Amino acid sequence: MRKTPILLLSAALPMAVNAANIDFSYGGYIKLDAMFSEYSDGDLASNNGLRDFYIPSQIPTNNEGESSNSVDFNAKSSRFNFKTVTELDNGETVTTFVEMDFLTSPGGNEVVSNSYNPRLRHAFIKTGNWTFGQTWSTFMNVGALPETVDFLGVSDGTVFNRQSQIRYTHHNFQFSLENPETTVVVNDKVDTTDDNTLPDIVARYNMSTGKHAFSVAAIARQLSIQDTENDLDESTAGFGISFSGKIALGADDLKFAVNQGNIGRYVGLAAAADAVLTGGDLEATDVTAAFVAYRHFWSPQVRSTLAYSLLDADYDVDNVSDTESASSVRLNLMYSPAKELTYGVELTQATHKLDTGAEGDLTRVHFTTKYTF
Repeated sequence: MRKTPILLLSAALPMAVNAANIDFSYGGYIKLDAMFSEYSDGDLASNNGLRDFYIPSQIPTNNEGESSNSVDFNAKSSRFNFKTVTELDNGETVTTFVEMDFLTSPGGNEVVSNSYNPRLRHAFIKTGNWTFGQTWSTFMNVGALPETVDFLGVSDGTVFNRQSQIRYTHHNFQFSLENPETTVVVNDKVDTTDDNTLPDIVARYNMSTGKHAFSVAAIARQLSIQDTENDLDESTAGFGISFSGKIALGADDLKFAVNQGNIGRYVGLAAAADAVLTGGDLEATDVTAAFVAYRHFWSPQVRSTLAYSLLDADYDVDNVSDTESASSVRLNLMYSPAKELTYGVELTQATHKLDTGAEGDLTRVHFTTKYTF
């Protein structure tokens, strides 16, 4: 991040305030992605998110034997952030952070101007041991994510979630109350409900030894659905655990994660529903997701990552027409002639299967150029 100190003087403001020293910094990156993709069982609409980055559940599974191809260029993952650090009169420090990019934007098209709307990634306040606002879920270990050309890469095997929360950090322990949501299969259709009366509760412990780092986290959730017109008011409890980390192997590293429990929307970019409504009862889905990624440095400027990730969902009933499994393997080559500039190419092979037996494959060659500022 680039840092610039500024002094806000009361004389420069319309109302009298105490002078305050504020350090602010900005950062982000510009990134071009070029993708050549083949889908074994169907076609994708031009605005489908899978055409921007890997979303396991969006791989077509028409099973009609009709394959399709697409070529996509975009700069949507480019991002900008702004950070302030303010020392208050009482000696406390308050940090704020806001970040935006343009992925999954509802606006814009590729016909003329590609004018995509910005979307909010992070917006939070940190003071003392407390964090308030939207940022990575405490259930997620960002430090375990491997280096991939794709925006996320191992999405079918990892926890990936940003949401509003209240987090308390004490040394290596973290505790949070986070915004709840429930995805439910109702009559073979996945609905997202906002009917929870309790927040998601997360506890996490981070540990490190030398250059190795590990994290273990647990989550407790209320899964709920309400429909007053049909006299429906059902809820059930959900629990999950996650173990992830990084093992240093000289200049190389091995990153991994194992996630298990009622964690549907937290893994696989919500590939599997949290629960199924059957016989008037809400039954939680049991999900297992994992990945392993090995990164090798050929030289200080050149490295490669080989990664494998998977997701498996076990529903209480059969034939809910939702994701039963997904898996992907990817191999890339990254070159950074300077710290800020990276060129990369990545080959991905992925499979998506529904619990009805329908399945489809994705093969993608992905090029990128990224400059970080």
